[in-house]
Amino acid sequence: MLEVLIVGQGIAGSNLAFELLSRSARCWSGAACLVAAGALNPITGKRLVKSWRSDAALPYAKDFYSNLQKKFGAKFYCDRDILQLCKSAEEAELWRSRRADEAYAPFLGGWIKPGSLPNLNDKFGGFLIRQAAWVEAPKVMELYRKHFLGLGILRLEKFDFSRLKICADFIRYGEINAKRLIFCDGWRAVDNPYFSWLPYRPARGEILTLRCGEDFGENIIHREKWLMKCGESLYRCGSTWDRESFRKAGPTDEGKAEIVRALPSIIKDAKFEAVRHESGSRPCTATTRPHLGSHPKFKNVYSFNGFGSKGYSLSPYFARHFADWLFGEAELDKEADLSRHVKKFYKA
Repeated sequence: MLEVLIVGQGIAGSNLAFELLSRSARCWSGAACLVAAGALNPITGKRLVKSWRSDAALPYAKDFYSNLQKKFGAKFYCDRDILQLCKSAEEAELWRSRRADEAYAPFLGGWIKPGSLPNLNDKFGGFLIRQAAWVEAPKVMELYRKHFLGLGILRLEKFDFSRLKICADFIRYGEINAKRLIFCDGWRAVDNPYFSWLPYRPARGEILTLRCGEDFGENIIHREKWLMKCGESLYRCGSTWDRESFRKAGPTDEGKAEIVRALPSIIKDAKFEAVRHESGSRPCTATTRPHLGSHPKFKNVYSFNGFGSKGYSLSPYFARHFADWLFGEAELDKEADLSRHVKKFYKA
């Protein structure tokens, strides 16, 4: 009898499995794939606001990934400032006002005057966002996969709901028995018969890896799209945001064209060659908060999902929080507790 069966080996499912294993819980995981930027950013959105729960989640995530790469003996995490290029005089003024706010001051560096960065489109100046970081998503996911396979707890297969039987005090999936079943199935929750009623709004995104002879430094550069160095003469750029075609598999010509069109808004006169094109769908929610907790009827079936584009920054902290809740050591965060949606959306 396993303690936990986890469905989904994206970053949320991987971080949760790692947390539970650290508590000696017997886990079995099922795999999924993930394409993501891997940026840990304390300030986001058009209104340049602090990310939800960033005061607690961001420092926790940075420590978590720093320790994780030591355990795996591989480099995939680094602290990186974000160079925010303003796109208008109004946005520049908004940044200046944010810097005067005590809540934002620790995250913001000095004002960069227009024309200070010869290779970049800094017509309206910019700021450095401190305390940011970057996780090399493909690398950490591959390391997690090898780690779980080495422990003999990962199955690489599609989850088949017809093989699932839920009993009063355990669940059975084929020949596997477990006390708890936790879905970390990303955007595929919209097809999950137990949690499709939750208010999900998945969004498809595409990323390009580019080769360029110029060096734009180690900062993550952001101006509508982001650009970050990921190797010798290599940069990743993205991403697109499409809520209509989140089920579509594979990258598109339209997505590539959108990213290429955005490059001049970040850099000046640089020649790029596209060497890789990736796509994936984010498990975004209508409330921009994750869906955590147990099913209204089947109390041994759980959701740890809905982190959207914040999976890398939020899921380490919430994996610990969720595990504390599972073992009766904490109350669920009220803004993330899926039970708040039951009255409006759930029909037995």
